[in-house]
Amino acid sequence: MSAQRGGWSDFYDAVTNRPPRDTLLKALAKFDMGAPTAQFAIDLGCGSGADTREMLRRGWTVLAIDREAEGIARLRMSIPDDQLVRLRTRVIAFEKIDDLPGCDFVNASFSLPFCLPARFDGLWQCIERALQPRGRFAGTLFGTHDSWAAAEHAMTFKTREQVDWLLKSFVVEDLMEVERDGKTATGEPKHWHVFHIVARKQ
Repeated sequence: MSAQRGGWSDFYDAVTNRPPRDTLLKALAKFDMGAPTAQFAIDLGCGSGADTREMLRRGWTVLAIDREAEGIARLRMSIPDDQLVRLRTRVIAFEKIDDLPGCDFVNASFSLPFCLPARFDGLWQCIERALQPRGRFAGTLFGTHDSWAAAEHAMTFKTREQVDWLLKSFVVEDLMEVERDGKTATGEPKHWHVFHIVARKQ
C-alpha cells in the first residue's frame, strides 16, 4: 500500500498495460445480454484508466474519477481523439464525494478499499443513489484477512457478512472471495483477501 501512496508514478508505470479487470468484463457482458444498451458509467478510482479505456472502446460515455491528477492526465493522453467526447473526468478524493450523477454502471476496480473507514458508508450510499434501477456495480473490496488490514488504518476492510449486508439491495450476479499469497503491482509480497463483485440494483 505504501508504494502506491508514496509513489503513484511507479504504480502507474507498473499497471499501464494491464488488461481490463475481470469484474468489469463480466458486468459488461451482462449489459450486452440485455436491452436497451446502457450508456453512462462512472469509473470510481480509475487510476491510469485501463477499465475506462475498455468502456470507451465499447461506446460507453464514462465519468472517470480519481484522487490523483497524474492518473487522470495519463488517462486523457491515452484516449483517441474520437473517444474523448465521451469522456468526463474529475479529480477528487473519495472522502470528499457527497454526490454522484445518475448512471447505469459504477465500476470500482481495486479502489474502494482506499476510502477512509469513517467515510466508506457515505460513499457506498452515493453509489447506491447514483445507480438507476437495474444498473450494475462491479468492483472489489478487501477482506479482513488481507495483509494490509493489520497496519493500514486509513483503509477499509470487510468481512463476508459485511459484504453481504452492503449488497442487500442488489441481485448478486457474481461474488468470488479469494485468499492467496502474491505480490502488489509494484512487486512487493502480499497476502490478498479480496471480494470480486458484480451485482445488479433491484
